[in-house]
Amino acid sequence: MPYDPSDPTARDSALQPSEQRRLEEANYYFENNKPAQAAPIFAKLAEVLESAKQPKRAANLHSQAALAFARSRNEAALMQARAALTLLLQYKLGQQASAFYKDVMRELTKRGMQSAAEALTREFGDKVSQPSPLDTRTAQMNRLPSNCPNCGAPLGQREVKWTDANTIECGFCGTPIRPAA
Repeated sequence: MPYDPSDPTARDSALQPSEQRRLEEANYYFENNKPAQAAPIFAKLAEVLESAKQPKRAANLHSQAALAFARSRNEAALMQARAALTLLLQYKLGQQASAFYKDVMRELTKRGMQSAAEALTREFGDKVSQPSPLDTRTAQMNRLPSNCPNCGAPLGQREVKWTDANTIECGFCGTPIRPAA
């Protein structure tokens, strides 16, 4: 059954229950400093999602695989990073591509994988836009409370939804919040 983005109950339908369990296992390994065990699982599931015609979700898993391979000093990090960046740029996810590029370059450099870092720079350095020093939303995020005044949940960029140019919504309770002046 293909993934239907309009069906909220089908969010993970491209992954079979056994694959969903593998994803949870990979996340567990990654979070518990076992990147060598997590990386091949992320990579395999990325292929599954690409086959299921879910390239954006596949890009996220290729990104996770690249970071996990880099942390375990495995040269497969370069192949996974290429796959992630190609998909992210193809689907015009420039901000996500930029953030991932920065993260993977930091990991590759930190782990002494200079040839992989140089290859990515040659291939994607001019294609990935560098984040602007301080865009309007970032400036507004800096004027937000760190936690929701209603439920106490953290208000990071990933936990909020912009409902208009000046209002965010808490991702946990839905409370509308405006940045302080």
